[in-house]
Amino acid sequence: MPNPNSAKTHILRRQRSQHKKSTKNFKQRRKNRLKHWKRGNIFSLNRSSRKERDLETLNLVAPQHFKFIENTDSVLTFIKTGKKALMEGLPVRFDISKIQSLSPDAIAILISHLTSFRSYGTTIYGNAPDDEEMKELFTSSGFYNYVNSHKKFEPSDKNLMHKESNFKVKPEIAEKATMLINSNGDYSEDNIEAIYSIFIEMMSNTHHHASLNKFGNSKWVIYVYNDTKNEITSVSFLDLGVGIFKSVVMKNYLKKIAIKFPLVRNIILVDDLLSGKIGSRIDVDNEIRGKGIPQIISYSKLPFFKKFYLITNEVKINLKTGEKDELRNNFGGTFYYFELCSKLKNNESNTVN
Repeated sequence: MPNPNSAKTHILRRQRSQHKKSTKNFKQRRKNRLKHWKRGNIFSLNRSSRKERDLETLNLVAPQHFKFIENTDSVLTFIKTGKKALMEGLPVRFDISKIQSLSPDAIAILISHLTSFRSYGTTIYGNAPDDEEMKELFTSSGFYNYVNSHKKFEPSDKNLMHKESNFKVKPEIAEKATMLINSNGDYSEDNIEAIYSIFIEMMSNTHHHASLNKFGNSKWVIYVYNDTKNEITSVSFLDLGVGIFKSVVMKNYLKKIAIKFPLVRNIILVDDLLSGKIGSRIDVDNEIRGKGIPQIISYSKLPFFKKFYLITNEVKINLKTGEKDELRNNFGGTFYYFELCSKLKNNESNTVN
C-alpha cells in the first residue's frame, strides 16, 4: 500500500521546485544561461557536486593580450591562479570573453592545462572571446573536442589539435602534422624530413621531462595552425612534466659537474643546453646520443623557420638567436613554438649548421 506521507513529501518538493522556477531571478538566470549556451561561449569540465553548488564560482579574467610567447608571465599567472583555486575545491570560470588579442600558442596552453586540471574533480567553466575574429580562431582550433559544450564546433581541416592520452611517440601524428604543414606551404624533401624529425624528437623527449618519481608519465599536446591571411603556419608542442631543467637528464648532468641540483639558477645552464653539452636523453644509450634537444636546436636554425622558441621552467629561449629571458613564474613543463614561412625565398638554404 502506498505511503501517504511519502506522496505528500513528494508533492511538497514539487511545489517548492515549481515556485523557485517561477521567480524572476531564476527565469533571468535561465535565459542568460541558454543565451550563452546557444552562442557556444560556455564550456565545462567535470560535473559540479552538491557541495560546489553552495560555493561562488571564481570568475578568473584572462590577461587582455592572451598570447603565451609574447606575454608569458601574465598567461602563467592566469593559469597558476586557476590551478590554486581548483586544488582548494573552488569552481573556476576561465573567462577569455574580453581579451583584446589571441594567439594559437595560448589556445594550446589553455587546453593542456584545463584537461590536466580535470583530475582535481572540481568543476571548470570557460567561454570564448566575444570578438568574432578571435572567436573563429578559438572555436576552429579543435579546443571543443576536449571539453563539454552544448554546441560543438568542427575544427578547420587546415588545423590539427591532438592531445595524447598515452605516453608514447606517435609517428602517425608526426606524419599527419608534417603533411598538413606541407599542404599549407611549399617545402623541399629536406625541409619535410627536418619537420618530421623535430616532431619525433619532441615526442621522445617528453618521457625524459616527466616527474622524477614517475619517469615517462608526461602526456603531450600538439597544435598546428595555418594562418592563411599571413601565409604562416605555427606549431605549438608541449608537455606538462617537470621541465628540462628539473628532468632526470639535467639532474645527472649537474652531478657530473658537481653542482647541487636545487641550488643552480636555470638560466645559467642555458648556454650549456644550447651548445649541446646537455644532450643525450640517456647517457648509456649510444644509439640516440647527440639527438634529442641538440638536434631540435640545430634544426631551429633552418631559414624557413621564421620563429623558434623553447619555454621550460623559469626560462624562455629564442632558439634562432640564443636570446634568453628569466621568467617570474615557473612553467612546469616544456613548450616548443615555431612558425614556418609558407613561401621560401630563392636564397634560403636547407643546410643545418
